[in-house]
Amino acid sequence: MNVYVESNFVLEQALEQEQCESCERLIGMASAGSVQLVIPAYSLGEPHSTLLHRKNARSRLVGDLRPQLRELARSRRYREAAANFDKLEDVLTQSAERERKGLQRAIEQMLGAAHVIPLDARVLDVAGGIEAGYDMSAPDSIVLASVVAHLKKTTESCFLNRNTKDFDRPDIREMLDEYGCKFFGRFDEGLRYIEARLAMS
Repeated sequence: MNVYVESNFVLEQALEQEQCESCERLIGMASAGSVQLVIPAYSLGEPHSTLLHRKNARSRLVGDLRPQLRELARSRRYREAAANFDKLEDVLTQSAERERKGLQRAIEQMLGAAHVIPLDARVLDVAGGIEAGYDMSAPDSIVLASVVAHLKKTTESCFLNRNTKDFDRPDIREMLDEYGCKFFGRFDEGLRYIEARLAMS
C-alpha cells in the first residue's frame, strides 16, 4: 500500500504535535516494509519556509512588545512583569532553535523511510492544470500534482493530509477516487484504516 503524505506530516513530527505518534508509527511501518510511505520532494522543502515565517513572527512580536514593557518597567508596580518578559523572550528564541533541529531530524527520518517524488517537468505541467482547473494555490497544486503523477490504479493507496480546508473537497476526492486513493484528514484515522487493511491481507 502506498501512503502519501506532505509537509504537514513532516511538521507534525518536527514540532511533536498531537498526532505525531501516529506519524512515528507510519514511519516505523514504512521502515519495516509494511507500507510504502511516499512524499513529494516539494513537501520536504516547504516546512523550512513555514518555520522561518513562525520565527520571524515571534521576532516581530518581541520587537513590538519590548518598547511597551520598557515603558511599563518605569513603574514600580510593573517591574516584575517586565522581568517575566525576558523569560518569555528566551522561550520564544529557544523554541525556534528546537523547531529547526526537530525539522532536520524529521526530514532525515523521512529520507530514510519514504520514497520521494521528484519535482520534475511533468509534475509542474500537471500542477499548472490543477491550479487553473481546481482553483488551488500553486503550492497545493504542486503537492497534488506530485501525488497524482505517482498514483497507479493497480496499487492500493491513501493520502493523509491535515490541510482539509484545501484538500478535503468533493472534486479533489473524486480525482483521487479515480485512482482508488482514499483521503484522510487526520493521521490517526489514516493509520487505523491502514492497519485494518493490512490485517485483512
